[in-house]
This record gives sequence, structure tokens and C-alpha cells, in this order.
Amino acid sequence: MFERFKVGIIMRMARKRLGRDIAPLQTIATHPAVLIPYARFNQALNDTDMVPAHLKVLAQIRAAKLVECPF
Repeated sequence: MFERFKVGIIMRMARKRLGRDIAPLQTIATHPAVLIPYARFNQALNDTDMVPAHLKVLAQIRAAKLVECPF
């Protein structure tokens, strides 16, 4: 029950950040045991200061280009 609440929060945060729901997140949301640790890992990556913010953005753009992601 509490996991559904966490999934809802993660979905709302992603929707706010991306502007809409995305298919991969909707798929993984059906498996809270995977989504919740994945979201924690992603947040930890975003919060770290080991890599400068502009390089993180550049890496995200490059990765998106490699997999032909529209974001």
C-alpha cells in the first residue's frame, strides 16, 4: 500500500520535470520493487557534486542522442 504512494509521488515528480508521462516510466511503475530503488539511484546521481552540472547535462544529451530519445 505504501509503495503505491511512493510510485504516485515519483510519477508526479517525473511529470512535473518532463511535462508529461513517458512510456518507460509507466512500464516500470508497475513494478514498485524496481522503480523505487531506481528513482533513489537517479536522485543520488543528480545530487552528487563529483561531476559539474554542465557535464551531466551534456552526458544526458549525448545518451539521449545515442538511443534516439525525443527528450
